[in-house]
Amino acid sequence: MDKWQIYTREACTQIEFAERSWAAFIDAEKRRAVIEIFFHLQHFLSHAAMVDKILDPKEGSVRGKMLMGYIDLTNIDLKPFRRLRNHLEHFDERLDKWVFEYDGHPFFDMNLVTDTRGFPEKAFLRALDSHIFKFHGESYGLDQLHKELLEIKLRLMARN
Repeated sequence: MDKWQIYTREACTQIEFAERSWAAFIDAEKRRAVIEIFFHLQHFLSHAAMVDKILDPKEGSVRGKMLMGYIDLTNIDLKPFRRLRNHLEHFDERLDKWVFEYDGHPFFDMNLVTDTRGFPEKAFLRALDSHIFKFHGESYGLDQLHKELLEIKLRLMARN
């Protein structure tokens, strides 16, 4: 096994974990099990971010040089989802900011808000609008992330 393949193998493992988390999320969603939905989504995002960190390292890094020419991530950008994962990973700090800015308005935290209208973005601490994860005024399309992970998997399988 070449050294670069160690990284791609781990990326495949993380994609497998992400796929299992996604399937559990979909199952929880069907049952409207809110706590489970957010639990599985957080795991899904963690594994997706790990794929990005493994395959798209800092420019000029040893790993980046090792993977160059072997992995094609053209038109794939997981960075926004790494940002969401970072928000959840550092939730205590985000919560401090949110509480500081809180002015007594109604808010949603770990709610399913599909088709909810008329609320400002600041009302969503953590919420799910269909497959749009809303966090502290930002929105992230989860279906796009899932699609991009599947595309990475196809590219990795074609390479190994």
